[in-house]
Amino acid sequence: MDRLRVGIALFNAERYLAAHEPLEERWLDDPAGEREACLQGLIQASAAVYKSRRGNDDGAGGLAEGARAYLTDCSVVDVGPLRAWLEEVAADPAVGRETDPPKLRLDGDAVGVRDLAPAEIAAAAEAVAEADDDELITAAAGYAERDVADGDATSPFVALAREWVCDQPPVVRQRLREHVERRSMRESDVEGLFE
Repeated sequence: MDRLRVGIALFNAERYLAAHEPLEERWLDDPAGEREACLQGLIQASAAVYKSRRGNDDGAGGLAEGARAYLTDCSVVDVGPLRAWLEEVAADPAVGRETDPPKLRLDGDAVGVRDLAPAEIAAAAEAVAEADDDELITAAAGYAERDVADGDATSPFVALAREWVCDQPPVVRQRLREHVERRSMRESDVEGLFE
């Protein structure tokens, strides 16, 4: 699973706080002396947008300036338009509330949530659940991850998690709740039977 793709897809879906999680996990996977500045810049850019949208001008401006510095050398992600946008936000943090950052391009493509593989969808749903402190989506993401690991990439959890991360329609949340309740009940029915 490519956590960079997951983070970029979440960023492009305007889930800036959630995008921070997979990017940071990818960054932390590298040894301390070998961590990519580009990843640090993407993490800070996500935080800058998030803070800007919340009206924290001081935090947004400082993070935008720091992110720009880290993003000077990115070979895989096209960050030129993002660096220009961050420069504007650093100069005037209100820009971050008034305009959207440009979409990030990975190897030339603006990766969206619908472009993610099933394992990446599970990771994206987990990041969204953590950002939103949402126990239902955390459980659904866990079931999606288990299903993918068990070879069922087309499970209802994977399909519904994709829709939830993309649009968050209430009907999808209700369906996820029903599936989580059924799976949880089924697991508790057999718990301890073979001990």
